[in-house]
Amino acid sequence: MDFLYFLPKELILTIISATPFLELRGAIPFGVSWGFAPLKVLSICVLGSTLPSPFLIVFFRKILVFLEKYETLGPFGNYLQSRALRKSARIKKYRLLGLFMLVAIPIPTTGAWTGSMVASLLDIRLKSALPAILLGNIAAGVIVLMLSHQILL
Repeated sequence: MDFLYFLPKELILTIISATPFLELRGAIPFGVSWGFAPLKVLSICVLGSTLPSPFLIVFFRKILVFLEKYETLGPFGNYLQSRALRKSARIKKYRLLGLFMLVAIPIPTTGAWTGSMVASLLDIRLKSALPAILLGNIAAGVIVLMLSHQILL
């Protein structure tokens, strides 16, 4: 992991916020602890967390089909699909507002990755889903940033 010391912290923060499960909820505390200005942390983490969304919205179903072809990867694909479908059951009625709220609430198993998978399974078009996910990321980022500053002060 020594190679990470040669990367700019902004790039590391972007990579952390683009990874599933951590996303911006995990990256913002790092940025705060590294001494970045709040607006800089929020901007980098929202960008990093939103980057995978267009690809997931467009290709998630194709990824599931690919995973189902392989006996060892099939259960993982089924897990991803069932998890996304469980989350989608709650937002079907409200669609974009529900998608926004799913991403905006900063609790585990919600976020841009889950929101993107749900948007794909619900056939929400990219041009509609991406703004809802972006706004949800901004809302979650502001909440996590506020909590991070309260904890670290």
